[in-house]
Amino acid sequence: MNFNGDSEVITFLWTEESLPTAGILEMGGASTQIAFVPAGNVLADKFPVRIGNTMYSLYVHSYLKYGKNAVIDDIKDRLKAKNSAASRISNPCMMKGKVHLC
Repeated sequence: MNFNGDSEVITFLWTEESLPTAGILEMGGASTQIAFVPAGNVLADKFPVRIGNTMYSLYVHSYLKYGKNAVIDDIKDRLKAKNSAASRISNPCMMKGKVHLC
């Protein structure tokens, strides 16, 4: 299941293990978060959660600067650095004709 909005992308990653679990990847403006039940022992960022009578040991992590707006800003900065003399820069990652003013 995917939810695509203007500022966030949420994806549910389904697994096929004995317990029906899902992983979640959430992309905000400045960072991306991931949470899932690992198949093996993952000590870093382990977060126990009780749902009903079941305990789940989740792996959770936030990746700063990997959100939608942060990535777009990084692309713009790299294009500007590569074309420092230009007053308008075409972005090859966007639709044809999309330009940024410098």
